[in-house]
Amino acid sequence: MDEQTLLAAVEAACAETGAATPGWPDPHSDGGSPAEEEYSRCLDPGKYRILAARAEAWTRALTGLDLATAEPLASADAPAAWRKGLPYDVSPTRALWLRPHRAGTQPLLISYRGVDGYDDTIVMVSTGEPAVLRASLPFCGCDACDDGSESLLEQLDAAVVDVVNRQAVHVLTPHGDVIGSAGGWEADGVGTPEEVERILDDARAGRSAHRVLRGRPWW
Repeated sequence: MDEQTLLAAVEAACAETGAATPGWPDPHSDGGSPAEEEYSRCLDPGKYRILAARAEAWTRALTGLDLATAEPLASADAPAAWRKGLPYDVSPTRALWLRPHRAGTQPLLISYRGVDGYDDTIVMVSTGEPAVLRASLPFCGCDACDDGSESLLEQLDAAVVDVVNRQAVHVLTPHGDVIGSAGGWEADGVGTPEEVERILDDARAGRSAHRVLRGRPWW
């Protein structure tokens, strides 16, 4: 098993799960600024269901390749599923754990929310147990912030890949959390960029003085 094989399986599954959720180009690809009214509207919230289709493709690929087992999260258990409580203080309409079979790995928690009468238009990717939110997509669903579906799907793929191939690392320090990924990092109240980089380097090298959440690759 390797990342290329996994991504090929995701693409094959997405041909089925995404059959009714077509992509769309960047509406601002000409480089012009969004119109003022675009910042307060979303003319087609339903288009974001493409994210749920992609997340379902990931679920099928990871379970179909026998890397993980899918386990629905009961709504009553949702508040306790995340380390800091429900993201955005909103209960998901549905959620499921993807629990890897290999020992020493970190699970994925894929959760879904709706907006403006459309189900499954927001997808959240979390990892760990209790879970830590790694991505909530779209970050903003207004028309002004829309840069096309390709960017959204790339962000979703990156959030999942970071977990399954061990790029995801979460360090709990006394001053705040540091979350690292293949594409960069996020930090809350920790210090300078140099301090954050040092914290991540120590965590990845296995010499951190803090609690570190980082699993093995899923294969």
